[in-house]
Amino acid sequence: MLLIIITALIPALLLGWWIYKKDSARPEPLRMLIKAFLYGVGSTFVTLVITQFLGIIGLFSYDLGSFSGAVSTALFAAALPEEMAKLLMLWLFLRKNPYYDEYLDGIVYAACVGLGFAGTENVLYLLQSEDWIGTGIVRGLTAVPAHFAIACAMGYFYSKRHFGDRSNLTAACVLAVPVLIHWIYDALAFSEGIYPALSVVINGLFILLIWIVYKNTMRRISVMQQQDNARLTPPPFPGSNGPSTPPPLPGSGPTSPMV
Repeated sequence: MLLIIITALIPALLLGWWIYKKDSARPEPLRMLIKAFLYGVGSTFVTLVITQFLGIIGLFSYDLGSFSGAVSTALFAAALPEEMAKLLMLWLFLRKNPYYDEYLDGIVYAACVGLGFAGTENVLYLLQSEDWIGTGIVRGLTAVPAHFAIACAMGYFYSKRHFGDRSNLTAACVLAVPVLIHWIYDALAFSEGIYPALSVVINGLFILLIWIVYKNTMRRISVMQQQDNARLTPPPFPGSNGPSTPPPLPGSGPTSPMV
């Protein structure tokens, strides 16, 4: 069991270390990143509560035998409750965090929360799987990185909102963009069993989605880094844009008479 748990957590820990190194210029305290990861672990229990409520009011029924059932289950049993839970825990973690003072910090902390959820979910999946090695490899290359990238999108819009963009669109994107990406991801995954003849096409779309999300994640990280550098770089002193070499001394020009 210990080996299964370690195997399940390795992808999340590697991605956590990667995002920590991306923030190497002004890194967050390691204890705060661990705390954010634990908040993500806690989000799994919040997800169960939200999912139970959405199921009770009849928004889904775990019907994966039809396309409409797969789509509604992907939204109301996975994407919406999971991203709501992660956003709640991210807000609780960041609302009084004195270290949250840079754009990139939003992505770093959101990623740690998302990886805490992804690691816990991965442990549960592997413990229930007969082929836990195969399941661990597949999920380590798909589900865990997907949670990471989706969390980065959440952190990106969260930082935009936190540091001054008070538009309603940005506020909506904090939750709407992660939910949309997660919904498409799970809808494709759930549909493969319904249309086995289209499995190649569905898997192709699945890989394409992961690639697009990955590229957008890298772009968002780059944008946040540029904004932090621009905000934290002190302005030049007045008059510092002139020539870098001092003017010649009086009488030292080429037409000066020799002494």
